[in-house]
Amino acid sequence: MDDPTRDDPTATVSASVTGGLRQRLRWTPDGAVHDGPRRYLLMRPDVLMGVLRRLPEAARAQALAAFADSVADNGVDSIRAYFRQVGEDPSALLATTAAAAADLGWGAWRFEPGRARLGLVVEGSPFAVGHGPADAPVCAPIAGMLRAVASVSTGIEVDVTETRCVACGAARCEFEARWAAC
Repeated sequence: MDDPTRDDPTATVSASVTGGLRQRLRWTPDGAVHDGPRRYLLMRPDVLMGVLRRLPEAARAQALAAFADSVADNGVDSIRAYFRQVGEDPSALLATTAAAAADLGWGAWRFEPGRARLGLVVEGSPFAVGHGPADAPVCAPIAGMLRAVASVSTGIEVDVTETRCVACGAARCEFEARWAAC
């Protein structure tokens, strides 16, 4: 399928910042969207996050934790595929993942590697914007994907925390993965 933004002068994502995911996505006659064997869902973030916004606070916290766990558990398949695709180069995995996040509408990601940690800054998180104002961070899917990325790239289990969230009034969302053994 052609890139729908190719001839659109109003498109906000340039080809130079997108990865190969957008080009690999295929729409099938039965209404599915696939990247190889992995199926994707296109949904407005306000619809998805509106479900969470309507939950009582305790139930919302549980749902967000389950959301992060599900993304980590299921997203690891995509991350492993990307890792193989880039010759198991951790730096290339970070670049590929950031490009894929942009292709999927998950915002503009910038990884910040450090000793015993991996930071992630996200501009334009659809989860924060879709949720709206909140008292606690809401970008659990991004936290789950960061857990998958950090674990695959290092082979070490990590703990991830969203340290700043746009839904809580921050200028951008920030995450930190710390090696569980440290």
